[in-house]
Amino acid sequence: MAPWRRRAWPAAAIVVTAVVTAAAILVGFAAEAADMVQERLTVGMTIVPDAASTGAGKSTPRVLCLDGSPPAYHLHRGSGSGARSWLLQFEGGGWCNDVRSCAERAGTRRGSTSLMTKVEVFSGILSNLPAMNPDFYNWNRVKLRYCDGGSFSGDSAYGNGSSVLYFRGQRIWDAIITDLLQKGLAKAKRVLLSGCSAGGLATFFHCDSLKERLGGATTVKCLSDAGFFLDL
Repeated sequence: MAPWRRRAWPAAAIVVTAVVTAAAILVGFAAEAADMVQERLTVGMTIVPDAASTGAGKSTPRVLCLDGSPPAYHLHRGSGSGARSWLLQFEGGGWCNDVRSCAERAGTRRGSTSLMTKVEVFSGILSNLPAMNPDFYNWNRVKLRYCDGGSFSGDSAYGNGSSVLYFRGQRIWDAIITDLLQKGLAKAKRVLLSGCSAGGLATFFHCDSLKERLGGATTVKCLSDAGFFLDL
């Protein structure tokens, strides 16, 4: 029995070493995951100033979400080498396609900033962690909240005598950009406009107009992530 036991020791040692190594790796992953959770960035909502009252008593329509609430976005400021670089991301969420579906949508977070979360976690392309987002972590990063149901397009309203649906996506886009221009976007060297789903379609809609508003001194690129679909 003694020789067998002596021969078994190396195999047992290998097994123990493998178990210890695996445990160490798992502990390392757990610690890294915990750090990411602790460091996750949350950004508060900014309501576009005076949007709901713009044009009140005038011929210019007000800038409103489907339900009449004001539009909003979330901005996290850039720093260092990214202080004059901007990433604008359209929120996705599909379309509403008729009065009924838009009326239903107006009573949800997809049609009302009043029902949206007021704080958003910035992750992925919006993250401030260099390990997760090496290209854009220190840029000015903006999430544009989606509340018009038409990919930030349209400029009309529908009323049935008791309520009104506002299809002001184009004006929402214009108002948010106007506000951001005053907060440093006007001095941007580089801008990336992006979005997915309905937000990706909005990227197609507004890429050229953003370039026109910023002028030739700013490099503008646009990234539509799975956002080309037709209303057939």
